[in-house]
Amino acid sequence: MINGSPINGGPINGIAAQSIAPPAPITAGYAFVWALRLTVDGVDMTASLTGSVTVDREEGAAGTASFTLHLATGTVVPDSWRGKVVTIDYLSTAAGVTTEVRRYTGRISDPTYSLTLRLLECQCSDQLQQRVEALSVASVDSLIGGYWSDDVFEPVEGRSRWDYAQERLASLPYSLECSAYGDLRTTTWFAKEPAFVFGAGTTIYDSMSVDLADLSSLINKVEIDAEYRFQRLRQRNEQYSWIIPGAVTGGFCNWRIDSTELPDVDMIVSAVEGVGYTMLDASYGRLPGDSVDPCGNGIAWNNEYHDLLLSAGWKGAMRWAQSVTEQYAFTLVAEASVTASGEQISRDRVSVEVESEKGETWETEEFTDGVSGHEDVRDEERRQAALKCMLHQAQTQIYEAHRTTTVSWTAPTSMVMDIDLVHTLKVDDQSVLAQGKCVRIADTFDLDAGLATTALSIAVMRGGGDVTDPLILPPYSTEPQPDPDGASPYPGGLPNQIGGKGGVPPYDEERYGFSGNYSVSDIADPVKYPRRFKSPSPEIGEELRDELEVPIAATYRVAIPNDLLELN
Repeated sequence: MINGSPINGGPINGIAAQSIAPPAPITAGYAFVWALRLTVDGVDMTASLTGSVTVDREEGAAGTASFTLHLATGTVVPDSWRGKVVTIDYLSTAAGVTTEVRRYTGRISDPTYSLTLRLLECQCSDQLQQRVEALSVASVDSLIGGYWSDDVFEPVEGRSRWDYAQERLASLPYSLECSAYGDLRTTTWFAKEPAFVFGAGTTIYDSMSVDLADLSSLINKVEIDAEYRFQRLRQRNEQYSWIIPGAVTGGFCNWRIDSTELPDVDMIVSAVEGVGYTMLDASYGRLPGDSVDPCGNGIAWNNEYHDLLLSAGWKGAMRWAQSVTEQYAFTLVAEASVTASGEQISRDRVSVEVESEKGETWETEEFTDGVSGHEDVRDEERRQAALKCMLHQAQTQIYEAHRTTTVSWTAPTSMVMDIDLVHTLKVDDQSVLAQGKCVRIADTFDLDAGLATTALSIAVMRGGGDVTDPLILPPYSTEPQPDPDGASPYPGGLPNQIGGKGGVPPYDEERYGFSGNYSVSDIADPVKYPRRFKSPSPEIGEELRDELEVPIAATYRVAIPNDLLELN
């Protein structure tokens, strides 16, 4: 669910980052002879071109082109041209040297035919969206990378691949477009060392324009509320013991001297399970079986009830599930931008709830073992995916908001035909000194006037700051495990109250342990106690049963490059 991509400097998707090389100066003062080569489905149609040819390639958008063919003879079936592959090459000759570059590769999307003039006007597209739509999910992942989570977005199965690609792109400071040869590629938003430099007199007069960023869109702080909910499966074991008073020192033989009623196994099990405990590791001290002289005093013993007990020991165990909600409060802030422009805040939220079959049956399923403690039913992969996706989307949103200033100008195509959308450009002409990453290349080839010009636009990223914190998630919450054995709440054993003789206290209905009577009374009308066994009930504090909310906060600083921009 998670795929990483570099933020700055370094290859992405097999495309090497722009190497640092001396910038190429754009030189004015040369004369150029230019021509076009147009092919349609591999057939050279250059001779049929008339009017103007345009090519418009923009960062993150489908590249378009338009041209007009004069079909002087033959039968024309206009819709048969739809979908045909188009290539447009530009040829420039200067000082006897001819250079050829590809300007466009795409398909005819909208042919229009004029019956009287026999002109076929063709609108073309490089079909960026359709080509991405045809990819598999794995191919989109490989092409773009980025961060994605089906807790942030809808599951991808059966959905648009284009929408899925845009979701992954939202977590990266990159754009997706086609090259002039039609290859799908991603390009970084960050300017590097300029590949081309425009000096004085290299731009067409009065073509320079600067479009400044609007304050309302200058997001410099993003606040994220995220909830991650899971179950903490708890088990508590309490160690209990019980022994009849007469058997404490001498066991059966001592109890026999002044015997009492006794509980049986079913009585103790029913008492323990009746208060919500599961009995674990039970051990029972039963009355002995028939014996001629078990105590060496010449008195025989006959036992018809083999489940009567002199003592017992067991663990009373119970299980319950507690909901835990980690409440994350993330803040991403471009501090220098906030200082300069005030807070421009955007907010977002996500909720993740982990469900499991084990959690659903934890309280109801029978169990026969286990120690005191807890187990968190987490899905760390989901937590990482959702929270990283949100963090990287927020960081990308801040970067994007700080690159809406654009500088545009026009130059003869022969002077700029090596420039591509991957390049960083610097211009120092017509009172503008600026540098940024190229975001648009728009060619106009006027065949009638013999003019070939290209409009260029760069995005100027500005904001400032020196530190960008790595988007490392804070650790998830934990709780120390208790002593798995634990101290017994009744270290001396559960108490007894025995009636049936003179001077015994009144019966205490609330008293835990065994209640019964002496077998032989010392008075004529003794007070009789009911024969029963009462187990303590487990006490679970609200802090261990009610939903637990754990606040976790983190702030990440985002530094924005200050691309060059000076207006003289």
